[in-house]
Amino acid sequence: MMMRNNLIAINDICVYHHVEIDFIQSLEDFGLIKTTTQKKTIFLSIDELLKLERYVRLAKDLNINLEGLHAISQLLNQVETMQNEISTLKSELNHYKQFN
Repeated sequence: MMMRNNLIAINDICVYHHVEIDFIQSLEDFGLIKTTTQKKTIFLSIDELLKLERYVRLAKDLNINLEGLHAISQLLNQVETMQNEISTLKSELNHYKQFN
């Protein structure tokens, strides 16, 4: 597997996960992942690879199309934002409870 500075070559990823390069390109076109090009070779970072693996599982196991993957991604981002807001509010609430 070709790797540079925590980047993994797309060709290796396609072989390992049995996906087409077009699928990865479509995910990038939808803004779901970001690739990096160095010396005419396209790579994914480790973080982007984790996202790709999630999308591959959803697409293959649940037969979800690209539009569905995009919708799921947006919903997961919203849930994460809300979880962060809840944690912040809990911390603030606990801070104010100390004074009562």
